[in-house]
Amino acid sequence: MDRQTVYAGQVPLETDLLNTNRNVLVALGKVFGDLLGTSTLAAGLGCVPTSPASLSVQVQPGQLYALQNLDNTAYSSLAADTTHQIVKQGILLDAKTFACAAPTTAGYSTNYLIEANYADVDTNAVVLPFYNASNPQQAFSGPGGNGQPSMTTRAGQVVLTLKPGVAAATGSQVTPAVDAGCIGLWVVTVAYGQATITSANISQYTGAPILPTSLLQSLITNNLEYGIDNGTAGAVQATFPLAPTAVADNQQFWVKIKSANPGATTFTPNPGVIAPAPVVGAAHQALQGNELVANGRALFVYRADITSYVLESCTGASLQTGAATASQHAVQFGQVAGVVGSSRNLKCNNATAGASLTFTADEIVAESALGSLRYCLANFNATVASGTTGLGGLDTGTTLAANSFYAVYAAIKSDGTKGAFLQLEPAGGATQVYSGANLPANVVATALIGAWPTNSSGQFFAGFHSDRTLSCYTSTQGQALNSSTTQASPTALSISSLVPKCAKYVSGNLQMVSTAASTENLGVYPTSGAFGVQGNLFAAAGSSASISQPYNRLQISTPQTIYYTATNTAGTPTFQIFVTSYEI
Repeated sequence: MDRQTVYAGQVPLETDLLNTNRNVLVALGKVFGDLLGTSTLAAGLGCVPTSPASLSVQVQPGQLYALQNLDNTAYSSLAADTTHQIVKQGILLDAKTFACAAPTTAGYSTNYLIEANYADVDTNAVVLPFYNASNPQQAFSGPGGNGQPSMTTRAGQVVLTLKPGVAAATGSQVTPAVDAGCIGLWVVTVAYGQATITSANISQYTGAPILPTSLLQSLITNNLEYGIDNGTAGAVQATFPLAPTAVADNQQFWVKIKSANPGATTFTPNPGVIAPAPVVGAAHQALQGNELVANGRALFVYRADITSYVLESCTGASLQTGAATASQHAVQFGQVAGVVGSSRNLKCNNATAGASLTFTADEIVAESALGSLRYCLANFNATVASGTTGLGGLDTGTTLAANSFYAVYAAIKSDGTKGAFLQLEPAGGATQVYSGANLPANVVATALIGAWPTNSSGQFFAGFHSDRTLSCYTSTQGQALNSSTTQASPTALSISSLVPKCAKYVSGNLQMVSTAASTENLGVYPTSGAFGVQGNLFAAAGSSASISQPYNRLQISTPQTIYYTATNTAGTPTFQIFVTSYEI
């Protein structure tokens, strides 16, 4: 900042004081420019109805900051300076009132524009005493004794103008255009027959560069970077107190979100001026859905190198993250371990046939869909029974069908409630995640944990379920084959009355006997090919005693079907195959 120098004994000149004033003006202008930039900004200058209410409004005191020539006209003895520009402060100390007349045509309205510009105004005219060289004992009144007043203040002022629009049918009226060199501040809408103006009739002009608070308060509250979303789902369009005209690398924007995003999303901080650009997550991948939620506060950071906005966070929403590569990193969903339906200490002990089952487990993994969102249901304890629909009962209806299989699904609701429900096994077999049309209300994830048979009375068989294996048959109930017919090659054997369609393994016993001493053989297989045998009962030549042998975890390649061979060399044989348990 420049300072004027004067000396002892020097004859003082008016330019000493004038230059002092100009130097201060320049210094302040440079500070304003550093703090506010060179675009025109307003502070204060709010618009309110009069009190008592009338067809007038008041613009409150405030300031206007604008880039201006140093002096457009001579400043007393200092020549005009239109070469240099600084940011000047225009001041409005007193409120200014504007009358806004209502249109005279029924059904019409008028938009009034209040605009502002900066002006240097020479004011405070005073008749000053001047030095009289010919008679120093008597001063001149006015310059050269002409008695004329001189302007004693060059004021930086806010000049406000009310600009009426053309009255038109209400809803179609247009706000007047802003004049060159001015900025629009407020729009006042007045309708035919209106007697008073309320705050509802006053709106801020679109893009009006009005500072919401002091700079210190803006730094504390971050309100200059906080915008409101007025776009649609998947297309965020925000308005800010000072609308940006361009974006720079690493520029950040906080936005109050209007709608949740359904998937890929774009963002613009100034619709119509700045083109939309894609929004990506922290992994720099397109959004997939629900990374933004209604009324969430989202932080977007512009990355010039990828011409995208990176969504750093949105309160209340899911967050995309990069793949974890170390023990303390956040993981992506696809990196989370756990297979749907896997459990620890899953049990159900149904001692007698009845209409209900109770399952317990230390934990169960459920999913919203295969490969999708996983939930760990800890300390699981749920009962399912006939007589009710929904969680705790059947997915549809209330009665158990006889001689059928019911899939049992563990489930969790959106509020964290855990439970289970039943589904009559569909024609294609029970799926690992419920895929029927009757998902209980508010359930967000499911897991197949059991498939239980019913008897001829529509009751669940007595049995014991552990992890994914159900044992519920006596040697009579679980009989799959009782035949004297030999089969030299693997032959299909239906076990549809003994295991559900979703069964993957079956275990049981093989028994055979012949009326004469012979060589006998009974084998079971997972396919029609003579391989993968899981059970083979062999009786050496000369034996006629009944013998038996268990088979364990025979794979089921075709739903509800296994394959067997049975051979005999003498007498009439009896071949028997029993199912004692199955695994889903």
